[in-house]
Amino acid sequence: MKRLVFLVTLGTLSAAVAYAQPLNRSTPDANRKSAEEAEAASNPYEALELYDKVYDETKDREIAIKIAKLEYELRDYTRAERAFGRLVLRDRKNELTELKYWYAMSMKYNGKYAEAIDMFNQYINDSAADPGLVTLAKREIAGCEIGKKAKQPENLIVANLGKKANSPQTESSPSYSGGELYYTSLQSKEVIVVDGKEGDWYSKVYTAAKSGGSEYGEPTALGQQINREDWHQGNVSVSPDGRTMYFTRVQLIEGGQGIAESKIYYSTKGSDGWGAANEVVGVNGDYVAKHPCEGELFGEKVLFFVANMPGGKGGFDIYYAPKKTDGVFGIPVNLGEVINTDAEEASPFYQDGKLYFSSNGHPNIGGLDVFESQWNGSVWSAPKPLPLGVNSSVDDQFYTRLPDGMSGFLVSNRPGPNNLKSKTCCDDIYAWEIERIKVDLTASTFRRRRRGEKENPPLKGCTVQIYDVTEKDPARVDERTNAAANNFDFTLLPEKSYQVIATHDGYVPDTLEFNTVGVKRSTSVQKKLTLRLLRREPEYDTIRINEPIRLSNIYYDFNKW
Repeated sequence: MKRLVFLVTLGTLSAAVAYAQPLNRSTPDANRKSAEEAEAASNPYEALELYDKVYDETKDREIAIKIAKLEYELRDYTRAERAFGRLVLRDRKNELTELKYWYAMSMKYNGKYAEAIDMFNQYINDSAADPGLVTLAKREIAGCEIGKKAKQPENLIVANLGKKANSPQTESSPSYSGGELYYTSLQSKEVIVVDGKEGDWYSKVYTAAKSGGSEYGEPTALGQQINREDWHQGNVSVSPDGRTMYFTRVQLIEGGQGIAESKIYYSTKGSDGWGAANEVVGVNGDYVAKHPCEGELFGEKVLFFVANMPGGKGGFDIYYAPKKTDGVFGIPVNLGEVINTDAEEASPFYQDGKLYFSSNGHPNIGGLDVFESQWNGSVWSAPKPLPLGVNSSVDDQFYTRLPDGMSGFLVSNRPGPNNLKSKTCCDDIYAWEIERIKVDLTASTFRRRRRGEKENPPLKGCTVQIYDVTEKDPARVDERTNAAANNFDFTLLPEKSYQVIATHDGYVPDTLEFNTVGVKRSTSVQKKLTLRLLRREPEYDTIRINEPIRLSNIYYDFNKW
């Protein structure tokens, strides 16, 4: 279906690695040959550098096409858009029809959704368009339409873990357990050149602790029981109970031209730490197995993972295998076409009946977007994309959630503080958090001013009650008395209606109502209640007319009347 084959990094290993080639030629023809050799040896950075030199001297259109493809492959979408754009605009004879598709894809990765839609439509309406790419273009248009409307929730906070945890190279698969963040990384500050002098350049499993805010401190590599010498370790995931660690061990084909082996391993945690790793039984085979994550289906523990085994829906699909005992699983089962597409699925994560995963086969706003699907006991619901902030115009994967469901981590190549080459070349770990929206109410009580007073003076000793009147029957949620001052602090919830009542002996109560409907961020509210002095009714004697009145104990002098 795809005419152009680009290196797509879906988390098995995603790194800036160059395999050394001789650089003893300097003529355009010599540089072209060296560039082709570098490209064949899976050395795109060196190939790009050489092709740039050739183009500077020759202005050869075929070289310009190679440069545009390599920029796209290396996820430098700004330069790729510029390179494809020049080629398309200069194509007077309409000989480069397919490049319109990749030009549109580059614009989509740069978040230029309206422009991308226009270019996708130009490609679709071109009589020379490839039918397979036309189908993909229509799906990409659907994703661009979503992107045009996407808005990040105001209470969603996403932050880079910082330059200590994230290296200029690529980080992957964050998994939080026992107060530590586990993840895999090459921990290199430059492009790794494999020339026999590169030393220990293998990806390892690291742990890091929080250092403040959203940032984490310097990572520490786990021991050799996990990080096997001369192997790449990747895709770490710790089970919810913290007892089992799953990860992959990967060997590359000599020369870096693909993956020779990628299998899932596990380690059990004991009193003295993580034990020796063993290969998981039941899920590995003559295919790439990656992205393990423990979950639950049909009331039993299962292992979700990703593989390109024969008979799947597309390139890499998500599977599950029922757990028999530690490290032993049953026959893998494909999650089916509701989840898996003809493209790529990646990084499953399961929590509370929901599967979170990344895919570029469902309509998306970038490349790999994070989706969620609900398990109802028998089938999965149609996947829904997570909001902007979790998803971006580039690749977003390895989404995880902490037990509270209000925070977690993800991996993205969105522009960050640590850029090895381009702003979008390499993956960093990000922390996300849904801010718990609260409304801090300060209620102040006052006495209504008397004649001659300019202001209502503070009234101490009041009692303030808060009622939730959202529903038909009001419910008292808080009550406080303050004998020393006239201020009362309460924490309220969003999307509620409240009634506030202030009382004091000898005063008429004051009441007010307000609501927190539509509040999107935590905020503070101040309200004043003014109580009026209760007037005492005067006491009166009742006198009835035309009735005799008896006066007692009245005496007169004798013989005076």
